[in-house]
Amino acid sequence: MTTYSTDFKTFTARDGAQLPFRYFEGPSDTVLIFLHGITEPSLYLRELGKYISNQSLATVYLPDLRGYGDSPIRRGDIDYIGQLDDDIEDLFRFVQSRHPKATILFGGHSAGGATALRQTIRPIHADVHAYLLISPALSPNSPLTRKDGNSNESKVSIPKFALLMGLNAIGIQRFNNTVVYRRLTPSENLHGTESCHLSYRLALSRMVDNQFEKYLQRLNPSTFVFVGEDDEVFNAHAYEPLYSKHCSAKVRVLAGHNHDGIVKTHEAHAIVGEWLKSIRTKRLKS
Repeated sequence: MTTYSTDFKTFTARDGAQLPFRYFEGPSDTVLIFLHGITEPSLYLRELGKYISNQSLATVYLPDLRGYGDSPIRRGDIDYIGQLDDDIEDLFRFVQSRHPKATILFGGHSAGGATALRQTIRPIHADVHAYLLISPALSPNSPLTRKDGNSNESKVSIPKFALLMGLNAIGIQRFNNTVVYRRLTPSENLHGTESCHLSYRLALSRMVDNQFEKYLQRLNPSTFVFVGEDDEVFNAHAYEPLYSKHCSAKVRVLAGHNHDGIVKTHEAHAIVGEWLKSIRTKRLKS
């Protein structure tokens, strides 16, 4: 029997799976669903969720996506490409049923941002009031990709990725469980609930395709994009020109913060809090 810490609640996905989320109760009229990065589960976002809840800014849901967390069904793997999108839709409808009159905000950090952007072309987008995108990824070929290398401790097998894309293009999916992404962090620096080896079908479900413009163009004007100036994974100063070209989202670059620090410091939390206050104020006036 799968067990979770007392931090978790669960919802039922369409295949009957009980999938976990961290829950931080706040005002019932505003809800934030926020997604974690490429290998870490939602554990590292707990302080952000607690801050938002304690400041009475919103109720927060932090899901551990399928393939991640304390006791995943299969760590680092899912059943098919796009299953995470189906799970997210099931979570979203679950949240709507619990908060029928709430303003629902959606977003994520790093790969969680890209996974959130995937939803802009899916049905739930019509019910998302705005997006919170913190150091959000896009496709590997976007202008955000650093050209000078970075200290991100990961390795993507481009040959395997290309081969599997070609096989899928002709309808061959039997090899989609092949690992294409590996986190290279030494084991002594891990806490044990990371998903360090990701299958092709999971990794592909966490990013947008190379036509990233079609996702950005659908973002709501109230969307907030937030990145640390010292981000070692993405080019922080490429966000504003890219996003302003395709949408009206506000982009802010915060000095003295790197890729992970942008979700951890009190200063960063306070800036997210100001955005949430502005959303609530606008809604109350409308």
